[in-house]
Amino acid sequence: MGDQLAVMRFNEAGKPGAELPVAVVTDRLRELFGDDPELDLPMTEGDIMELELMGERASFDGFIYVGVNGIQRVVIEFYDNSWDEPVHEFRHEITRVLDVLVALALETGARLFDVADPDKSNLTTSQALDLLAPANPPDVG
Repeated sequence: MGDQLAVMRFNEAGKPGAELPVAVVTDRLRELFGDDPELDLPMTEGDIMELELMGERASFDGFIYVGVNGIQRVVIEFYDNSWDEPVHEFRHEITRVLDVLVALALETGARLFDVADPDKSNLTTSQALDLLAPANPPDVG
C-alpha cells in the first residue's frame, strides 16, 4: 500500500461536511487521468470509482467516493516504483498530481490531508511533497 492523500470537506466540528461538486471533481481529475471512461459513468450513492495512472517513476490510484448529492471524498494513493533511485525524480513526477489536488481542495473549500495522519491537513504542494518524498530523508541505521 502506498501513501494516501485525500480531498474532503469538513464542518466546523471537524466532521465530514458538504459533498464536493461532481463537475468540479471530474474536471480536475481529467487533468490527471485524461479521458478515463470511469469519469463519464453515472455516479450512484455508495459507488467507489477507481482510476489508475502509470508514470515513469510513480504510479497513482485514484478513488472517488460517491455520496448522495456529490462526491464525499477523493483519495489518491502514491507509489514509488523505484525506491532505490534518487528521490528528486519521484518528487518531480508527483508534483503535477499534488498541484491538481491542492487546486481541487482550494476550489471546493475542502482540505487536502494525509489519510494516515488527518491532523496533517490543508497541505500545500510543498508540504505534501515533503510528506511523501522528503528531499533529505532521515538516516536509517
